[in-house]
Amino acid sequence: MAKLMTEAAQAQLREAIQAIEKLSSAEVVIAVRPRLGRVLVPHVAAGAIAMVAVLAVMLFSDDLEFELWSIAVAPLLGALAGGLVVEAVAPLERALAPARMSAAILRDAARAAFYELGVHRTKGRTGALVFIAVRERRVVVVGDLAIVERFGDAGLARHAGALGAALPAGGEAVARALAALADEYATALPRAPDDVNELADLVQFRRPPRRRRGSVR
Repeated sequence: MAKLMTEAAQAQLREAIQAIEKLSSAEVVIAVRPRLGRVLVPHVAAGAIAMVAVLAVMLFSDDLEFELWSIAVAPLLGALAGGLVVEAVAPLERALAPARMSAAILRDAARAAFYELGVHRTKGRTGALVFIAVRERRVVVVGDLAIVERFGDAGLARHAGALGAALPAGGEAVARALAALADEYATALPRAPDDVNELADLVQFRRPPRRRRGSVR
């Protein structure tokens, strides 16, 4: 996937926010997460498949002979390798992750960011958060009351789908897709003459926290 948060991409994302806010009363904030919380199901599944495959080869091979100790150790190493492959290959992790579990993690993370970044604090309840999960290649748009009233859940899902479709091409493509929504926001939420910019034109990029050696979570 093209690199998402280049300096050019960040600048264009801010310009996309400004394009929407210039024509409408919406207040848009973007939050980018390199990855969400790990779903261990894909790692466990791949590890189990690799372990069974290695064990089957060792037990039923007619041409190869193995020491007894290796029959105990090799399947475990295969399981470890399977988990590491999933960690290294994001498309495989996405394919093996349960859809409902991934959707729940994405939804909870987006809602948490919505309140953390104060998107709910606009006077007209016109805040909208564009939440981008890079590794998962998922986008969700969380709207405040006025946004949901105008677009509905289906409309916000459509917006998220358009942005998500642009995500593999990188941040500049996402910015263009977001800017393309400006006219739709202008129609749904026309800008008032006395409208002020209540939220900073923020593109927040947060790396996952590093775990210190010996820490427990």
